[in-house]
Amino acid sequence: MGTTGRAVVDLDVNALITDLRRAMLMELQTFYSLWITAIVAEGFHGEELTEHFKADALEELGHAEKLATRILELGGNPVVDPGEWAAGTGTPWIAPRKNFADADGMVADQIRAEAAAINHYNAIAKMTFGKDPVTYHLATELLADEVGHEEFLENLLGPRGAKNRGHRARPTRKAAAAAKAAAAGKTASAATRRKR
Repeated sequence: MGTTGRAVVDLDVNALITDLRRAMLMELQTFYSLWITAIVAEGFHGEELTEHFKADALEELGHAEKLATRILELGGNPVVDPGEWAAGTGTPWIAPRKNFADADGMVADQIRAEAAAINHYNAIAKMTFGKDPVTYHLATELLADEVGHEEFLENLLGPRGAKNRGHRARPTRKAAAAAKAAAAGKTASAATRRKR
Protein backbone atom coordinates (compact mmCIF):
# COMPACT_ATOMS: atom_id res chain seq x y z
CA MET A 1 0.00 0.00 0.00
CA GLY A 2 1.28 3.41 -0.84
CA THR A 3 1.84 6.43 1.32
CA THR A 4 -1.60 7.91 0.67
CA GLY A 5 -3.29 4.58 1.28
CA ARG A 6 -1.71 4.40 4.74
CA ALA A 7 -2.36 8.09 5.41
CA VAL A 8 -6.12 7.74 4.97
CA VAL A 9 -6.29 5.13 7.72
CA ASP A 10 -7.80 7.18 10.53
CA LEU A 11 -6.69 5.11 13.54
CA ASP A 12 -3.57 3.81 15.26
CA VAL A 13 -2.02 1.72 12.48
CA ASN A 14 0.34 -0.08 14.86
CA ALA A 15 -2.56 -1.23 17.05
CA LEU A 16 -4.43 -2.34 13.93
CA ILE A 17 -1.40 -4.30 12.69
CA THR A 18 -1.19 -6.00 16.11
CA ASP A 19 -4.83 -7.07 15.83
CA LEU A 20 -4.34 -8.26 12.24
CA ARG A 21 -1.25 -10.25 13.24
CA ARG A 22 -3.29 -11.89 16.01
CA ALA A 23 -6.02 -12.73 13.48
CA MET A 24 -3.41 -14.16 11.12
CA LEU A 25 -2.04 -16.35 13.92
CA MET A 26 -5.53 -17.51 14.83
CA GLU A 27 -6.10 -18.52 11.20
CA LEU A 28 -2.78 -20.37 11.01
CA GLN A 29 -3.47 -22.17 14.27
CA THR A 30 -6.98 -23.11 13.13
CA PHE A 31 -5.61 -24.25 9.77
CA TYR A 32 -3.24 -26.64 11.49
CA SER A 33 -5.84 -27.80 14.00
CA LEU A 34 -8.35 -28.62 11.25
CA TRP A 35 -5.73 -30.23 9.03
CA ILE A 36 -4.22 -32.48 11.70
CA THR A 37 -7.67 -33.38 13.05
CA ALA A 38 -8.70 -34.42 9.53
CA ILE A 39 -5.62 -36.62 9.32
CA VAL A 40 -6.16 -38.45 12.62
CA ALA A 41 -9.98 -38.66 12.72
CA GLU A 42 -11.18 -42.25 12.87
CA GLY A 43 -14.43 -44.12 12.63
CA PHE A 44 -17.49 -43.60 10.50
CA HIS A 45 -18.15 -40.02 11.61
CA GLY A 46 -14.46 -39.17 11.51
CA GLU A 47 -14.39 -40.17 7.86
CA GLU A 48 -17.26 -37.77 7.21
CA LEU A 49 -15.36 -34.94 8.93
CA THR A 50 -12.10 -35.51 7.09
CA GLU A 51 -13.21 -34.00 3.78
CA HIS A 52 -14.91 -31.02 5.42
CA PHE A 53 -12.03 -30.28 7.80
CA LYS A 54 -9.45 -30.46 4.99
CA ALA A 55 -11.48 -28.01 2.88
CA ASP A 56 -11.96 -25.65 5.84
CA ALA A 57 -8.24 -25.87 6.64
CA LEU A 58 -7.39 -24.58 3.17
CA GLU A 59 -9.93 -21.77 3.54
CA GLU A 60 -8.38 -20.73 6.87
CA LEU A 61 -4.95 -20.73 5.21
CA GLY A 62 -6.39 -18.43 2.54
CA HIS A 63 -7.64 -16.11 5.28
CA ALA A 64 -4.14 -16.00 6.78
CA GLU A 65 -2.72 -15.05 3.38
CA LYS A 66 -5.22 -12.19 2.98
CA LEU A 67 -4.34 -10.93 6.45
CA ALA A 68 -0.59 -11.14 5.74
CA THR A 69 -1.11 -9.10 2.58
CA ARG A 70 -3.07 -6.44 4.46
CA ILE A 71 -0.42 -6.28 7.20
CA LEU A 72 2.23 -5.66 4.53
CA GLU A 73 0.05 -2.99 2.90
CA LEU A 74 -0.16 -1.19 6.24
CA GLY A 75 3.64 -1.24 6.59
CA GLY A 76 3.81 -4.07 9.11
CA ASN A 77 5.38 -7.50 9.04
CA PRO A 78 3.36 -10.70 9.02
CA VAL A 79 4.28 -13.45 11.43
CA VAL A 80 7.09 -15.57 9.99
CA ASP A 81 8.04 -17.72 13.00
CA PRO A 82 5.70 -20.67 13.71
CA GLY A 83 6.91 -20.50 17.31
CA GLU A 84 4.76 -17.38 17.72
CA TRP A 85 1.50 -19.12 16.78
CA ALA A 86 0.28 -20.30 20.18
CA ALA A 87 1.45 -17.33 22.24
CA GLY A 88 0.32 -14.70 19.73
CA THR A 89 -3.29 -15.79 19.30
CA GLY A 90 -4.48 -15.25 22.83
CA THR A 91 -6.59 -18.40 22.40
CA PRO A 92 -5.78 -21.94 23.48
CA TRP A 93 -4.45 -24.49 21.00
CA ILE A 94 -7.16 -26.94 19.95
CA ALA A 95 -5.49 -30.30 19.62
CA PRO A 96 -7.29 -33.30 18.18
CA ARG A 97 -9.19 -35.31 20.77
CA LYS A 98 -7.26 -38.16 22.40
CA ASN A 99 -10.09 -40.39 21.22
CA PHE A 100 -9.69 -39.98 17.45
CA ALA A 101 -13.22 -41.36 16.95
CA ASP A 102 -14.87 -38.58 19.02
CA ALA A 103 -16.28 -36.73 16.01
CA ASP A 104 -18.83 -34.74 18.03
CA GLY A 105 -16.10 -33.57 20.39
CA MET A 106 -13.89 -32.55 17.48
CA VAL A 107 -16.73 -30.55 15.95
CA ALA A 108 -17.48 -28.87 19.29
CA ASP A 109 -13.80 -27.93 19.63
CA GLN A 110 -13.78 -26.32 16.19
CA ILE A 111 -16.97 -24.41 17.03
CA ARG A 112 -15.07 -22.78 19.90
CA ALA A 113 -12.32 -21.74 17.46
CA GLU A 114 -14.90 -20.26 15.10
CA ALA A 115 -16.50 -18.32 17.98
CA ALA A 116 -13.12 -16.79 18.89
CA ALA A 117 -12.55 -15.77 15.27
CA ILE A 118 -16.05 -14.29 15.00
CA ASN A 119 -15.50 -12.17 18.10
CA HIS A 120 -12.07 -11.01 16.89
CA TYR A 121 -13.23 -10.06 13.39
CA ASN A 122 -16.26 -8.31 14.83
CA ALA A 123 -13.94 -6.20 17.00
CA ILE A 124 -11.73 -5.36 14.01
CA ALA A 125 -14.80 -4.44 11.94
CA LYS A 126 -16.04 -2.11 14.69
CA MET A 127 -12.58 -0.57 15.08
CA THR A 128 -12.15 0.10 11.36
CA PHE A 129 -15.70 1.14 10.43
CA GLY A 130 -15.48 4.61 8.86
CA LYS A 131 -11.73 4.76 9.58
CA ASP A 132 -10.15 2.16 7.28
CA PRO A 133 -12.51 0.91 4.58
CA VAL A 134 -10.04 -1.60 3.14
CA THR A 135 -9.46 -3.40 6.43
CA TYR A 136 -13.15 -3.07 7.30
CA HIS A 137 -14.07 -4.85 4.06
CA LEU A 138 -11.55 -7.61 4.76
CA ALA A 139 -12.74 -8.03 8.36
CA THR A 140 -16.41 -8.27 7.36
CA GLU A 141 -15.59 -10.73 4.55
CA LEU A 142 -13.70 -13.00 6.95
CA LEU A 143 -16.36 -12.53 9.63
CA ALA A 144 -19.04 -13.74 7.21
CA ASP A 145 -16.94 -16.80 6.37
CA GLU A 146 -16.46 -17.68 10.04
CA VAL A 147 -20.16 -17.23 10.81
CA GLY A 148 -20.91 -19.66 7.98
CA HIS A 149 -18.38 -22.16 9.33
CA GLU A 150 -19.85 -21.96 12.82
CA GLU A 151 -23.38 -22.50 11.54
CA PHE A 152 -22.31 -25.49 9.43
CA LEU A 153 -20.51 -27.08 12.37
CA GLU A 154 -23.44 -26.51 14.73
CA ASN A 155 -25.73 -28.14 12.18
CA LEU A 156 -23.43 -31.18 12.14
CA LEU A 157 -24.17 -31.62 15.83
CA GLY A 158 -27.89 -31.27 15.17
CA PRO A 159 -30.46 -29.63 17.44
CA ARG A 160 -28.81 -30.99 20.59
CA GLY A 161 -25.46 -29.41 19.76
CA ALA A 162 -26.87 -26.00 18.92
CA LYS A 163 -29.20 -26.10 21.93
CA ASN A 164 -26.27 -26.73 24.24
CA ARG A 165 -24.57 -23.65 22.77
CA GLY A 166 -27.69 -21.51 23.24
CA HIS A 167 -28.70 -21.46 19.56
CA ARG A 168 -31.57 -22.91 17.62
CA ALA A 169 -30.22 -25.28 15.01
CA ARG A 170 -31.33 -24.76 11.45
CA PRO A 171 -31.76 -27.88 9.42
CA THR A 172 -29.04 -28.71 6.93
CA ARG A 173 -29.88 -28.20 3.26
CA LYS A 174 -30.19 -31.95 2.79
CA ALA A 175 -32.56 -32.30 5.77
CA ALA A 176 -34.62 -29.30 4.64
CA ALA A 177 -34.90 -30.72 1.11
CA ALA A 178 -35.93 -34.13 2.49
CA ALA A 179 -38.58 -32.54 4.72
CA LYS A 180 -39.88 -30.49 1.81
CA ALA A 181 -40.02 -33.57 -0.42
CA ALA A 182 -41.79 -35.55 2.31
CA ALA A 183 -44.31 -32.76 2.78
CA ALA A 184 -44.88 -32.54 -0.98
CA GLY A 185 -45.37 -36.32 -1.11
CA LYS A 186 -47.94 -36.20 1.70
CA THR A 187 -49.77 -33.34 -0.02
CA ALA A 188 -49.78 -35.21 -3.32
CA SER A 189 -50.99 -38.37 -1.58
CA ALA A 190 -53.79 -36.48 0.17
CA ALA A 191 -54.87 -34.89 -3.11
CA THR A 192 -54.88 -38.30 -4.81
CA ARG A 193 -57.01 -39.81 -2.00
CA ARG A 194 -59.53 -36.96 -2.29
CA LYS A 195 -59.92 -37.55 -6.05
CA ARG A 196 -60.87 -41.18 -5.45
